[in-house]
Amino acid sequence: MGRIAVIGAGVAALAAARSVVLAGRRPLLLAPDREVSSRGETLSSAAAVSLERLQWSDLLDDDTALPSEGRFSVWGDATLRMAARGEGAWHLDRASLERQMRSKLNSDPIESHPLIVTMLAHHCDGVVLELGDGRVVFADAAIDCSGRAALSSGAAAGRRRTDRLVAVWRVLDLPDDTEPAAATLIEAVALGWWYMAPLPGRRMMLGLFTDTDLLPPGAAQDGAKWTDLATSTIAIAPRLHSLGLDVTAALEPPQVAPAATVTASRLIEGRILRAGDAAAALDPLGANGLATALWSGIAAAEAALTLTNGECDRAEAYERDYLQGIAQHLVTQQAMYAAEPRFAAEPFWQRRRANAPFHPHQETLP
Repeated sequence: MGRIAVIGAGVAALAAARSVVLAGRRPLLLAPDREVSSRGETLSSAAAVSLERLQWSDLLDDDTALPSEGRFSVWGDATLRMAARGEGAWHLDRASLERQMRSKLNSDPIESHPLIVTMLAHHCDGVVLELGDGRVVFADAAIDCSGRAALSSGAAAGRRRTDRLVAVWRVLDLPDDTEPAAATLIEAVALGWWYMAPLPGRRMMLGLFTDTDLLPPGAAQDGAKWTDLATSTIAIAPRLHSLGLDVTAALEPPQVAPAATVTASRLIEGRILRAGDAAAALDPLGANGLATALWSGIAAAEAALTLTNGECDRAEAYERDYLQGIAQHLVTQQAMYAAEPRFAAEPFWQRRRANAPFHPHQETLP
């Protein structure tokens, strides 16, 4: 039976390794030690199916997930509306989820090394991997879940970045005397959009999403300047004040994280497969990032298993389905941005009206 190497320490990689285990094989997991930051991510109801397939439905405990009470928005006009109810969705502490996934895997029959992979090379019968400690290992197939940097993303991958979106954010501790609704709040502004979401453990994430070149000077280094950008909002500022977070948010500088959309035109090269953000990193406005990561890890593992048997159909179907999903996501994303006419003359919104939808067979930049 062929050896499957999984590269990465995130949700997609852990789902891929678990899928290989459930198929009766012993994966090689190359996962450097890391601790991700929890930025108030939402796990959609679609992810429940993936967790059930992994036999990990019990991971959504009180420390990791908070049942969602809905999603509110100020988008398109100045009215606060409930955009979606929260049935089956959770507000997630991603770091806690990944810790629990790793803990589960540690009791599985896997070979795991906390090492980076410095090089991937095609071989006629598989993939050669060079590790951070100088060792060279062979695998019959490799699943690259190494994130936005995408270790395997050479020119043939056709990766392209479609925007310059960044998240400027903080996670704030809620005062003991507050009982906020476990609901997400999104509000469009001239500069981009604000996002507030609760996390387990009585915390609240506050984030501004804008293009890196549009962020006002000092806003990423000065908490007061950052929170001042929210003072004229219709719903974000009142919610911050009602929770007693307006002063707290200004005390420390925010963090900045990339949130740009990066797509690829190829997910399979020989016996190297990409999953998670290594396949495509998408604008978080659609709130499907974690569900997509879980699904892609599972599907890439199933495809890799068949590739080691010399069968290509499953791998071709994985690539086709993923690229079609990206295309649909980008069409939906463009429609969501187009639904906000109030700031049409502002650079952030002009750029998103000008971008054409992604097509999986269009030419992409190396």
